[in-house]
Amino acid sequence: MLLVGFILAEICKEKEDDRENMPIEKKAIKKIGLTRLTVKAIIRWEQMRGKSFSLMDYSDREDMEALLYAMSIDSFEVPYKYEVFKSVLANDKVMEGMSVSLGRIISVMAQFRHSTNAGSGGVNDDRPETIGNIVATLIMSGLDAHYALNEMELQDLPLYIEAYENKRKDEMENARLWTYLTILPHIDAKAMENGAKDLIIFPWEQKPKEETEINDAEVERFEEFLKKGKKLWQEN
Repeated sequence: MLLVGFILAEICKEKEDDRENMPIEKKAIKKIGLTRLTVKAIIRWEQMRGKSFSLMDYSDREDMEALLYAMSIDSFEVPYKYEVFKSVLANDKVMEGMSVSLGRIISVMAQFRHSTNAGSGGVNDDRPETIGNIVATLIMSGLDAHYALNEMELQDLPLYIEAYENKRKDEMENARLWTYLTILPHIDAKAMENGAKDLIIFPWEQKPKEETEINDAEVERFEEFLKKGKKLWQEN
């Protein structure tokens, strides 16, 4: 019985693989409706292309094909492999139609974007942070995973990043305050004029440094002033 079950399972697997590699039916192509660019699709694109979505090049055909595939894959009743999907996009009319739909989606999303340094605290090198890593951090911090991946749109991401950063600031400031109160009985409080801030000053609390260095022009003016003063003193 076990052998028969194993054989049947292998047959089913082969059939499923065949279906994934079969050409996409015309009916399935017509059912593809690009209406939203979800965070899940963006993460899938980053996984396929191995780079941040901020580096997306809309003039690069590979980038475009991968994004259209990531947006369409959930529309099929039977999942198709990327190579099969690319064969469909070889039809210029199909590619043009889907590109127009994508352009419409991007233009609508652009209305709601605002300038932000989203994800600026991610990595220390020059590589931009990926949407996948940012969303994973938000999910682990309490954001609902289903909403984040399937319902949240890209233009809403900065709102949650800002809320997360504000929450982290509050947590760090509270931790500093409690640390200060804990050690207060054992230290000279008069020596800490700024209270808890004398333990550590966070980057967002630092004020821009005022220019204190004397430049060459100021040195020359001061020397000229001394010369004139010396001359007047000698004349008198």
